[in-house]
Amino acid sequence: MEVYKPLVSVIIPTYNRPNYLKQTLKSVVNQTYTNIEILVIDDGSKMNYAESICNKHPNCKYFYKTNGGLSSARNFGIKKAKGEYIAFLDDDDFWREDKLQKQVEFLNSNLDIDLVHSSAMIVDENGTSTGIIIGASPNKIHKRSGYVFWNALGVWVVKSPTPLIRKEAFKSGLMFDESIKVGEDLDFYQRLFYRHKVYYINEPLAFYREYKNEERLSLQKIKYIGIEYKMLKNFKKMGIKNLIINYRIAYLLLKSALRRWNLVHPENKIQFNLFDKYLTPTKTLSKLV
Repeated sequence: MEVYKPLVSVIIPTYNRPNYLKQTLKSVVNQTYTNIEILVIDDGSKMNYAESICNKHPNCKYFYKTNGGLSSARNFGIKKAKGEYIAFLDDDDFWREDKLQKQVEFLNSNLDIDLVHSSAMIVDENGTSTGIIIGASPNKIHKRSGYVFWNALGVWVVKSPTPLIRKEAFKSGLMFDESIKVGEDLDFYQRLFYRHKVYYINEPLAFYREYKNEERLSLQKIKYIGIEYKMLKNFKKMGIKNLIINYRIAYLLLKSALRRWNLVHPENKIQFNLFDKYLTPTKTLSKLV
């Protein structure tokens, strides 16, 4: 009996960062799972470095677009993707060679799951392992699978180079918010969690590169201030009618926003009274922007 091997679309946005793209692409091309199309989305780079790198691989397609940010580039890739499953990979991260094989096999066998993710190994700027794994702690592994929305909201999100997602999940209007330039992953995956079940593989199937560069969005902590209020507005756009659910979402996002503010501004910490926190979380959240 022939094993079902659906097409996987791998979306790799790139912008003015030629140093690591070769290694990123190589890690996709060398996957043990081979039914892959690679979409390199050049988000308006000043130099045309990505096209020649992409053209070395027959299953790689290069697209150039006007700069619009990471969310815009990912959405562009989603619209171009032909695969049944979609994976995102930043141009400075890379994968373990069996990453897609493990994830495709799981999704093929578990039709009620729409996203599978994993832990990731941190590497330095040279791609050398630091020995540090980011993911669930041993006592919380069980909280990363199933309907995770309430235990994830304002607390954790999937590690960026790890998820594989059914393309069907995007048909309900689930896309990245292009107005969010920093923290778009937090918003996107929490909205996905609200409607879809996920599964966590407790293995580092991807490598997440950490290095000092002021242009790396993940290091610009102050720019994350206000992300929770933007997330709340996007939840409202989803048309959630239940008042209790809307209240819980606002309250949990307020807790997250307050933690974030106090970590970024330790010299100017904020404390809200019980009325602000428990009775008017939406109004209070609007103050932390």
